[in-house]
Amino acid sequence: MKASLKISLIYIVAGTFWIVWSNNFIEYFFANYSRETIDLIKDLDNILYVLLTGILLYFLIQKQYKYLDDKLKELEKGNQIIEQERLKSDHTRKQLDQFIVVASHDLAGPVRQSQGFLELFIRKNQGKLPQNSIDFLQLTLDNFLKIKTIINDLTMFSQLSDLDKKVELVSLDEVFEKVLHLNSKKITEQQIELKIDPLPNVKGDFKYFIQLFDHLIANAIKFKDISRPLNIEVSATTKDEFCTVEVRDNGRGIPIENIDNVFYILKRYDYGFIKRGTGMGLAICKRITEGLGGQIWADSTIGKGSVFYVKLRV
Repeated sequence: MKASLKISLIYIVAGTFWIVWSNNFIEYFFANYSRETIDLIKDLDNILYVLLTGILLYFLIQKQYKYLDDKLKELEKGNQIIEQERLKSDHTRKQLDQFIVVASHDLAGPVRQSQGFLELFIRKNQGKLPQNSIDFLQLTLDNFLKIKTIINDLTMFSQLSDLDKKVELVSLDEVFEKVLHLNSKKITEQQIELKIDPLPNVKGDFKYFIQLFDHLIANAIKFKDISRPLNIEVSATTKDEFCTVEVRDNGRGIPIENIDNVFYILKRYDYGFIKRGTGMGLAICKRITEGLGGQIWADSTIGKGSVFYVKLRV
């Protein structure tokens, strides 16, 4: 029961009982006195009632204040613990990001050298070795390229943990013009049909928006349905201080049980036994969007396609 209701009920019950009981008591014991005396006694009785109920209310309110004060102290203590844990988490995350950067830098050199040596070896021995040996070496070279891509994506992901606080008004039309230029070869070769509606200006950083929507377009291209031409539609709606950009495709779609996991690092979903890519693209999208004060989520139907929603400040 709420404290205000509890106090009110006590006041009503005690007041009703006091008035009924005291009036009957005065009328019975002072029946031989004059009406003026009886009325005076009743007035004194009413004053006594006000004093006693005032004292009672005072102690009840003090008790409630003490209860609220204790709860407030508990909340402050809980907030302090949460803040301490947050600082520890931030420190651990920064250490992990720093480790990723250092490890990626240390790995990049040997991988780059091995890739170069292997490319040179294949080129010089193209006609001298059996074709199955060349194919095996080419497969090894492809794995080196995949490792290089993973290293680059891990480095990018770790560097996004502390986005620059640069905030400017960015034209999403210009962002998608740059994104389409970056993917122009794939779009032309695969005959992808794109429809981009006029888009608003949003608050953020131009280069991060390019990374964000480049990954979303690349993801749609990567998981297209080979049974039909790929169509990608980009539109936006604005409400209050936010703009929601929709990137819609008619690709394979994402299983409903995986829809909440696609934005986490190294989560890759594909048909068959092959899982393509590094599993970093959508994780990078999530980190960029949240770093800019927005949100990203997806909706998908197997066999029909997916829609990625990006909520940004305008």
